[in-house]
Amino acid sequence: MFCPENKPMILTGSGEAKTARDGRRWTLRPGRPTDGRALARLFAEVRKEGRWLITTPGAVSEPSEAFWISELIRADESLALVAEADGEIVGNVLVSVDRGRATEHIGVLSICIGIDWRDVGIGTDLVAGAQTWARERGLRKLSLGVFPDNERAIAVYERRGFVREGLRRQQYRSGGEFRDEVLMAWFPQEGVAR
Repeated sequence: MFCPENKPMILTGSGEAKTARDGRRWTLRPGRPTDGRALARLFAEVRKEGRWLITTPGAVSEPSEAFWISELIRADESLALVAEADGEIVGNVLVSVDRGRATEHIGVLSICIGIDWRDVGIGTDLVAGAQTWARERGLRKLSLGVFPDNERAIAVYERRGFVREGLRRQQYRSGGEFRDEVLMAWFPQEGVAR
């Protein structure tokens, strides 16, 4: 696997040391099954904000989610990269690939970054790592869904070459309101990500 700078990523080691735009040090590394619990905690923290994730606080138990994440990481057809700082997971990207013949060429990207680590470049590096993996796996498409008010994430995706494919209106219920979902995709064969 290669990192965005076309340097080999250490798949079984400690990963690649990075510096955030604000000068803090962090590491981009492959996820490990033992990261399941820490990732479930990260998701729970972001869920509490009530804006960025589809599932609501309390909808999924932390032990169940930790188990599911650990199993996803063990699966050969998925990618899990984590951003780690001072021994704590502060962000991640997951790419799952359906085993169905009709959709096995598509990876579905999801990303989560802790509130204290946003706007410092981690998201861009995580998305770039997912794109590299998708290209190396021979995927034809990397897709995602994002809420329209998540302008920061949409800007990262567009800088990395994702295009808007559509809008699913009133797709999710969140509290007393219905939220739209922007569908985006990146096609590795159509050129290099910016």
